Amino acid sequence: MRYKFRGKRKDTGEWIKGSLFIHRGKFYILTTEANVYLSEDMDNPVYDYGENIIMYGIYEVIPETVGQWTGFLDENGKEVYEGDILLTQIAGEANKVEVFWNEELGCWDMRDDEDLSYFDIYRGLSPFQTHDFRIIGNEWDTEGDSYD
Repeated sequence: MRYKFRGKRKDTGEWIKGSLFIHRGKFYILTTEANVYLSEDMDNPVYDYGENIIMYGIYEVIPETVGQWTGFLDENGKEVYEGDILLTQIAGEANKVEVFWNEELGCWDMRDDEDLSYFDIYRGLSPFQTHDFRIIGNEWDTEGDSYD
């Protein structure tokens, strides 16, 4: 699995994906559109292509919206990120759960409205491997908003 992150751009509120880095207390995502190198002025990063300098590819993001890709895909093939809200069937009932990193167990997990961890329920079986699920939103947007 590769390390990939998602976050909302600070200037437009648009969701972007790529590599995360933190510089002088600000969070940035480097998109895969370009190879960008760090400059002294992080508000104006640059892409160096021979003699031409193009300004794009790296964006400041709202720190609270940053989430890491779990390495899992939902039933529709969408990447599942930390903070996503999923709809899953458990014991024949539809349940909304949030994706989070379980520090205690060192793995990706889901929790319901009552803060109940699904990894604990299934005694070591990842809920991502035992249930079908689909993304219906995330903790920062309303359900149904697109962030892909």
